[in-house]
Amino acid sequence: MIRRARPLHAVPALLALAALVPAALRAQEREDRTLLSQTQMTAIINEVSGDRAMNHLLELVPYQRVRPPSEYDGHFQESIRVAEMARAYGYSNVTIESYQTGGTAWQPTQGELWMTTPKSVKLFDIHDIPLALPALNANGDLAGDLVDVGPGRSADFEGKDVRGKFVLTSGATGTVYAAAVQRGALGVLGISAIGPQRAVDYPTQIVNSTVNAQPGTVAWSVTPAVRAQLAALLLRGEKVTIRSVVKSTQVPMHSEYVHAEIPGDGSTTQEVAISGHLYEGVIKQGANDDNSGVALTLEIGRAYLKLINEGKLPRPKRTINFQWVPEIAGTNAYFAAHPEKERTIIGTLNFDMEGIRVSMSRSYWILQRTPDTFPSYLNDIAQSMMEYIADVSRERVRFRRSINGYAPSQPVESIHGSQDAFYIKIDKHYGSSDHVTYMQHGIPAVMFITWPDMWYHSSEDTPNKQDPTQYKRAAAVGLGSLAVIADGTDGMAARILNENLGRGLSRMGESHTKGLGYMADATDGPALTTAYAEARNAILHQARIETAVVSSASVLWTNVEEGRKRTAAFAPLIQSRANALLAETRAAYQLQAAQRGVAAAEPTMSAADRATADLMVELVAGASAAAPGPRGAQAGGAAGPQLPDEFNAEFGLLLRKGGLTVGEIRDFLSGEFTPLPLADVLAVLRAREAQGGIKLVPKPAPARSRR
Repeated sequence: MIRRARPLHAVPALLALAALVPAALRAQEREDRTLLSQTQMTAIINEVSGDRAMNHLLELVPYQRVRPPSEYDGHFQESIRVAEMARAYGYSNVTIESYQTGGTAWQPTQGELWMTTPKSVKLFDIHDIPLALPALNANGDLAGDLVDVGPGRSADFEGKDVRGKFVLTSGATGTVYAAAVQRGALGVLGISAIGPQRAVDYPTQIVNSTVNAQPGTVAWSVTPAVRAQLAALLLRGEKVTIRSVVKSTQVPMHSEYVHAEIPGDGSTTQEVAISGHLYEGVIKQGANDDNSGVALTLEIGRAYLKLINEGKLPRPKRTINFQWVPEIAGTNAYFAAHPEKERTIIGTLNFDMEGIRVSMSRSYWILQRTPDTFPSYLNDIAQSMMEYIADVSRERVRFRRSINGYAPSQPVESIHGSQDAFYIKIDKHYGSSDHVTYMQHGIPAVMFITWPDMWYHSSEDTPNKQDPTQYKRAAAVGLGSLAVIADGTDGMAARILNENLGRGLSRMGESHTKGLGYMADATDGPALTTAYAEARNAILHQARIETAVVSSASVLWTNVEEGRKRTAAFAPLIQSRANALLAETRAAYQLQAAQRGVAAAEPTMSAADRATADLMVELVAGASAAAPGPRGAQAGGAAGPQLPDEFNAEFGLLLRKGGLTVGEIRDFLSGEFTPLPLADVLAVLRAREAQGGIKLVPKPAPARSRR
């Protein structure tokens, strides 16, 4: 339709009408709106401090240190400092809780690695680099010649006498240590690099590892640079002699976590949680992994309390639990001590590796969503906040003539921080942190993380890689998200449901686009029909997930039963969306078939494939082969054929869920990710069955109704 230009005499009337529109409404675009008001978001941005978070980090891990044995007699330094700061900021019920008491552990007090010939050089001292000594129990003064075994494979030892000598390797310290001492070696000097690129890019880095050394032996991790220097000496025929001096003492061992609260107003028994891990064992100490998460969440709580006291944010109805724990084990210990929390906590924000300067590490700040096996209202809260902060903190060229000029509409930067762009990414679920543990206890949880991190788990995970601006932005996202899930009002419940519906429509559109791509890529008629079937599966899968997301929001209402009724009304509407997309997909299929000169046949399964798809997967009582590890690892880690890596966490969860057929598992994984051949899924399941973890049995015939 051709639109006529408006007559000029209509312009003044339009301007007068525009003047009646509230200024805030005119100013807001999609990226300037989120689940809190702009006034509240501005208060949050102004209050959260990246510099304070950085100061927290420097209180916790200013440098990697050798923990003195006396520290094991009480609480660890990090726990004490977190608890002190939390109390000073006004947190409630601040406690340090110990568990796994009564055992002992080795704590080195001296560790020196020397090259004594061809010249005397101290190579490493644990008071310089604590992670250089992975063999914590290796007491003794050992000396011997050095032999280079390259990568340290069995073939690399052939023809080399390593008895009574030290072994130099480019392989992982722990792996080569076992092979070396088996052949009579005194010990090993390895590099323990995570991937070859880390060794190339960061030749002075030592990656964390632990070796349970046999008496009279030792394991050292050296930097790639030192390993190369020693290898060069040996290559030119020099005799290299090594001396290792280690003193360790047994200490009383325990684990501990710090818990604190911001209390709700008493109107509900529901609670929420926010977490970061303070420990990954007591020897390893990492600035980004994950003292940064602890420093950040401590700042989130401080700012929240201040804004509540100033009347800029309402007091939450739901109590907020702050957990600073040993990773995964500490969260499990908390639930073991407080099992009632499984019933009261309705959502968790987990922060693991937050403060790194992302431009230095080629990183993004990533939101890891809940998996499709655990659809939740929670994802969209976190995504909304992350996108809001990213948008207001970037310069948008279309606003260049506004009051902001050539600048962000609301810069989110710290005084001592960078002015880098805020690189964010919304990603699919991945495990390896405490959010997985919360979900294992039935609580939805998302994780925020910087990735990649070129220094994590290493001697170079130190505060000089951190950026106060990154902390400030992460704190604004975290506090905004926390304020929303802790709100506890029906008004906020409805707003969150709206967010789920709107973003769910987008995700269904993405599944539609994915399926149309499958058909566009098909090269012949049979491939096109298969692609059409996969396109339908992707849409139907996403419709089921979005229905479950909306249903999960029912817990947000003050009367959960009322919430169920309200959210249930949207299920048929979501199915209507799916039907419309399926109709479009059918039309696109017919078009693609016509262009290829083939029939648009309906997809069918052969009798053999149908029999395979209908096999039920049953767990064998007491078997663990089908259960995923706490880090979302390969299902059972079983030998034999494997699915591609990205499928395995969900695969394990589906097996553990039980009651599914082979075809249902295949369709779920294909809908969430990309198409998997039924034969590949069956091969992996047959391998699990052979190892005794599962059974594949015929699906029971449907019961006949009585007349």
